[in-house]
Amino acid sequence: MKNQLLLYSFLFCAFAYSQEHKKTITGKVFFEGDVIADVHIINKNSNIGTNTSDLGLFEIPVAIGDTLAFSHINIKHKTIAITKAVFNQEVFIVDVEDKTYVLDEVTLGKAKSIFFVDPEIMPPPTVNAKTLHLPYANTIAKKDYAVVKFRSGGVVSLDNLINALNGNNKRRKQLEKITLEDNRLAKIRKYFTDDFFITDLNIKQESINPFLNYCYKKNIINYFNKNDNLKITKILMQESKTFPQDKTEISLIKKD
Repeated sequence: MKNQLLLYSFLFCAFAYSQEHKKTITGKVFFEGDVIADVHIINKNSNIGTNTSDLGLFEIPVAIGDTLAFSHINIKHKTIAITKAVFNQEVFIVDVEDKTYVLDEVTLGKAKSIFFVDPEIMPPPTVNAKTLHLPYANTIAKKDYAVVKFRSGGVVSLDNLINALNGNNKRRKQLEKITLEDNRLAKIRKYFTDDFFITDLNIKQESINPFLNYCYKKNIINYFNKNDNLKITKILMQESKTFPQDKTEISLIKKD
């Protein structure tokens, strides 16, 4: 009998303690200063839930240490721990944030004709000399390495260069080298705007290409290959002071 009385006393004290540290709190949910209705709130510890009213108000039983979860189709999911400060507030204020939806990038293509045939399903026919069974179908044309353009201007025949080059291989290598240098100069021209040459360097537009050829001797191509554009800018500014614009030169920089 004595043990039963002790058990009853313990259970009563535990019940009284739990009731003392648990109560129904009142809260209000705001979004950018305005109340928001139909926000779902659930006590993750007791699994008791409720919703906000049209005035953004809600009531839910909690204890210190519980966690409330707030969810809505248009707001970010939010959880708040019930601290002693929150527990003792008369009205618990909750601010929520807008949920942002990020859509995948969509590229709109040109509308296809009703006669469009997918090449993966039906590849287009190949029409050439071989498919047409022409007599010269298997003939391979030889590349002409006899004529090349130099940076100094003009068209020069490599066959007429006395003691300069001997054999087709040397002629081909020389052509590849000059072509590569010419392409590099073209890329430098594209990198710097015409306004830079005209306004900052006082180079006439028709003299921009000859000016770059003039600066070739200062190794601007090597600096461009090293992505040292600051060094190239410095060289261009220095050389623009001595560049003879009145001298007519033929540029070999390719134009698109």
